[in-house]
Amino acid sequence: MKVSLSVTELTKVFKEIQVQPERIFEMMRTEMNHGIGEYLTELMRAELSHFLGREPYERKEGETNHRNGSYERQFTMKRFG
Repeated sequence: MKVSLSVTELTKVFKEIQVQPERIFEMMRTEMNHGIGEYLTELMRAELSHFLGREPYERKEGETNHRNGSYERQFTMKRFG
């Protein structure tokens, strides 16, 4: 996961931390939840591609079926560590 911030955004984050130092944990938790969610989603997509032997919407010659796409799902992670 790559995080990029402009100097203005970084300055805003540091000022926010100076005013409320306890917020840093909330900020980290939110970022970690987002990153872990993205990682798990990609892992499940790769596992499904491997299991089915094809990518989304890919057709194999000689077969009438094809792999359908998917839609975004929202899930909540309570705790990790």
